[in-house]
Amino acid sequence: MPATFLLATEDLSLQSAWASQLPSGRAVLTLTDSALPHRLPPGLPVVVILDAIVSERVPVSLEKCPTIVVGEPHTQAYEELYQSGRARQRYTYEQSRSRLREVLPLIEELAERNAALDLMMEKMRRLDAPRNSPSVPRTHSWADTPEIWDFLEGAVENLASRERLLGEFRRASRYLLRASHTVFFLREESGFRADRGASFLPLDEPIVGYLAAHPLVLDGVDWPGPPDPVAELAVRNRLALWGARLLVPLHENGHLLGLIACGVRDDGQSYDEADKARAVFVARLLRQFLAGSTQLGRLALFHERAHLAEKYLPQSLILSADEDPPRAVPLAVRALIGRVRRVRDTRRISPTSDQPFRASAGFIAETNGTWAFWEEASGELFDRAQRSRAERLDLLRELALTLNHEIGNSLVSLTALRHAGDAVPPALREAMKTDVTRLETLNRELTHMAALTEAHVESIDVRGTIQGVGERCSVRAEVGPDPVNLAIAPRLVEFALESILRTVTANRGDLGTKELAIQLRATGTEDKLTALVSIKGKTLELEGILPEATPDSVPNQGRMGVFIAKEVIRLHGGSIHAGPGMEGTEILISLRKW
Repeated sequence: MPATFLLATEDLSLQSAWASQLPSGRAVLTLTDSALPHRLPPGLPVVVILDAIVSERVPVSLEKCPTIVVGEPHTQAYEELYQSGRARQRYTYEQSRSRLREVLPLIEELAERNAALDLMMEKMRRLDAPRNSPSVPRTHSWADTPEIWDFLEGAVENLASRERLLGEFRRASRYLLRASHTVFFLREESGFRADRGASFLPLDEPIVGYLAAHPLVLDGVDWPGPPDPVAELAVRNRLALWGARLLVPLHENGHLLGLIACGVRDDGQSYDEADKARAVFVARLLRQFLAGSTQLGRLALFHERAHLAEKYLPQSLILSADEDPPRAVPLAVRALIGRVRRVRDTRRISPTSDQPFRASAGFIAETNGTWAFWEEASGELFDRAQRSRAERLDLLRELALTLNHEIGNSLVSLTALRHAGDAVPPALREAMKTDVTRLETLNRELTHMAALTEAHVESIDVRGTIQGVGERCSVRAEVGPDPVNLAIAPRLVEFALESILRTVTANRGDLGTKELAIQLRATGTEDKLTALVSIKGKTLELEGILPEATPDSVPNQGRMGVFIAKEVIRLHGGSIHAGPGMEGTEILISLRKW
């Protein structure tokens, strides 16, 4: 058992220098500590490092402990301590600041051996001399007194609060055991912490392992279990530090749940066997009440959470096999529960214009019952309707502006023809042919728009599609060596890419398809496979995409083919936007399965 060190000095800097030289993990006492023992119990090893000028403040009971005297040579106090034989080693003040560590291991070992010897002598003395002071006899059975029933009633009433419950048991131990004070040490992650004060017992203490294997009541005098000098010294050390005379374990199935440390008995006598039996009763009762308190606290927490969940979370319900849903349950949810009971599986419903509830229900195999939860989603329906309306209006606006752009440009020559009379200039005739061709192209593109709902989807290698589009548009196609198999509508995708390429080519003017390329890459696998198509080149321009529109810019609606191409890309779960590339800004298109 490691020794306890008493640093007896009033000089704080000197005390700090001494403490820095002590072995790690040792208990340290000072003259100002309330735990300073005025009566040294047997088996407690103590080493005193004594400043000669404060020797009178050290309790007389510690004079037999190994002492290191520190002071100025030739002073009266210093020489008196040396002449009395108390000093195992002497140092000056300056020497003690650095040389204590040279002798501390030896002095500590000497203190431990002296403590073990004192313990053996005390045990032999008690065996030779039985107790002369018997316990005060009782005139009635403690189990039938009103105080016991008052204690049990108070413990049950305070079951929800651990602090108040421990207070009731502290009052009961004062009555049953006549203990002057009681401290409960309860299990934490790294040890046992006292409910009062700052005392703490680590898990690696020898006393913990001993009490876990031997659930015995210990008083530091009689050792009821198998001999274990290390554990016995540890018990006596802890009893002295805590000012306790009885240690009662809380034990369950080989696990140490806690400790009860009882102080000196009110009459000053030692605890007898009857007291130890009552202490075991208190420990067992405390173990049961602590378990009940933990369960009650958990139930209270669950009740509070359930109350908050009932207020803020979706409604939930658990029914037994023959239990009908309450009348307050919405009709749609009641119908869902009936369907689940028939199919014995999980079913869900989504909010619609006919019923505003989102609900799920399933079968409980353990009880043949049904679970269900639902939430009212009328606000979501309203938001969805507003969003759908806004998206529809945006689509109609974009379609109207695109048609106005396409048809308006083509009507210029026809309007001029109406005012030209019989003589039609050759230039006007050529313009008319061009405009009629544009109207025919617009008509064909509108046919593709009508075919969006009738698209044929098949799984193909997108590399062939990109190469075909590049060949028809006279644009260099760049594809990788690995296949990119994706379920798409091939004809719609080909039309969309060709429309975008032809528009970009027309917007480049004299550059045409020079240094223009279309590249295919892929990312993801299986269901998450995405085809990434990029259009690279200089001076790229695509209405609504590049250059990027700003909030104060004038809408620049392009051709009907580009409008339909955007919708085809959206139907394939993709997007089109401008982004940075190796050769400048590129037009980036992503495609997923239909």
